[in-house]
Amino acid sequence: MRKTRIKGGNQPNKQKKTSWLPKPLNIIVNKVLPVIVLLVIGYFFAPNVSMNFQNNNVEQLDNQTKAVMFYKADCSTCQKLYPTVFWHNVLHFKNQAKQVQTINVANVNNQHYVPEQSIESTPTFKNLKTGRAFVITDKQQVKQYLEKGEPK
Repeated sequence: MRKTRIKGGNQPNKQKKTSWLPKPLNIIVNKVLPVIVLLVIGYFFAPNVSMNFQNNNVEQLDNQTKAVMFYKADCSTCQKLYPTVFWHNVLHFKNQAKQVQTINVANVNNQHYVPEQSIESTPTFKNLKTGRAFVITDKQQVKQYLEKGEPK
C-alpha cells in the first residue's frame, strides 16, 4: 500500500517572522514612513517635472488667470522661483483667477511669445488684464506678487 502525504496536514504551522520593533513602531516604519518619503520626494520633484515637461506647448494665453510666468527651464533663477509658483497653483487649483499660467519660452513651440509679449529676460511675470510685466528674481517678491499682484 502506498502512503500519501497531505501537504500541511501534519506539519507545524509556520509563523511569520516577527519584527524586533514594538507593534506601533513597526506600523510607523512599514506603513507611515514610506508614505512620508514619497510625499517628500514628490514635494521636491513634482515642480521640476512640471517645469521641464508640462509647459512646453502652450496654445494660447489664459486671460482668466491672475498672471503669466514666462520662464526658461535652464535658467537658474527660474528654477529657484518656479516651485513657489507651482505650489501656489496647486493650493489654488479650483480658483483659476488666482492661478499663474506658466510658459517655458526656451521650448521651440513657445518662442513666439518672446517677441509677442516683449519678454526681455526670465522670469517675467505679466498681468494680462493690465499689461504690466515684472522681472522678479527674489522668492519673497514672488510671494508678494502672488498674494497682492504687485512686487515689493
